[in-house]
Amino acid sequence: MSDQISSGSSDTYFHVRSLPDGTEFHVSRHDLEACEAFKDMFACCDQGFELVSDKGESSQEAVLDLDETEHALATLFRLIQHPPEPPAMENSEGTRPWFKSDAGSVIPFPVLPFMLHLVDKYGLSETIIRSLHLHVQCNAAMNPLPVYAYAIAHDLPKIAAEASAHLLHPPLSSYTKEDIRIIPTVTAYHELLRLHEYRKSRLREILLNEDLFPHGYGTCPTHRQSATQLWERKRAYLATQIEAATDIAEEMHDLAGQLSSCSLCRKAVTAAVEMLQYKCQKVARTVDYVPQDYWLGAVQ
Repeated sequence: MSDQISSGSSDTYFHVRSLPDGTEFHVSRHDLEACEAFKDMFACCDQGFELVSDKGESSQEAVLDLDETEHALATLFRLIQHPPEPPAMENSEGTRPWFKSDAGSVIPFPVLPFMLHLVDKYGLSETIIRSLHLHVQCNAAMNPLPVYAYAIAHDLPKIAAEASAHLLHPPLSSYTKEDIRIIPTVTAYHELLRLHEYRKSRLREILLNEDLFPHGYGTCPTHRQSATQLWERKRAYLATQIEAATDIAEEMHDLAGQLSSCSLCRKAVTAAVEMLQYKCQKVARTVDYVPQDYWLGAVQ
C-alpha cells in the first residue's frame, strides 16, 4: 500500500485483501469513502498521482491490505453497501419505541456487538449506528441480560433502561454467578436491585392500601363481612409473595370467581382490581425511573 495513491476517479476500484486469510474483495473507492478512516486516507493521498498495483505497474485497480479476517471484511462491506434498515416499529416517537413482533426484520443480538465494533473502528455513518442501536434495543425483550450488560459497557443508557424492563422476571436471585458476571459494573447491578426492591415495596404498599369497599362505598349489606375477609386474607398472603413482576391486579381478580353469585360483591371486586391496575401502571418499570432518593432497605 505504500506506493498506492488514488487517482480520484469515480470508477476507481481496489482489491481489498485480508492479510490473515488472503481473500480479496473488489471494492469501489466510493464504497470505501463511506468509512471515515479511508476517506481521511484518500484526502491525504489525493495529489493527482496514478494508482499503482502491488506489482508496481500503473493500474486503475490497486491492492489494499487490511489486517482483518475475511468475515470481518465481508461484514464491513455488507454494512457499507447494504446499510441495515431499522427494525419495524409500532411507533417512532416517545422515549420507549414499541417494536413490531417481526423477528425476520431484527438482526440477532450475538452479531450486533461485532458489527458495532467495525462501525466504530472504521467510522461509518451515524445513520448506520442509530439503526444498529435500535436493533440492539429491539433485542432487549429476547436477550435482556446480555443487552443490558452491553448497553452499560458502551454508555447507552436508554437501551440499558429498556433492557431493565425485561429483567423484572425472574428474580435476580435466580441468576447464577456466571450469568450476573457479564454485568460490567457493580453500580449497574445495584441499579437493577434498586428497581426490583422499589417495585416490590410500591406494589406491596398499593395492595395493602386498597380496600374492597373503600370508605364503605359500594358495600354489599349481605356479604360485607365475608367478602371483606376474603379480600383481606388474599391480599395479606399476596403481600408476602410479591416480586418485581407480580401482577397484583390479576392475582386479586381471582376473587371475582368466588364472589360471582353476588352482583354487588362482583362489582366491588372489579372496581378495586381496576384501581389496583391503574395505580400499578404508574410504578417505575425501568432503572431510569426509580426515584434517586430511594435506597435499598429504606422505610417507605
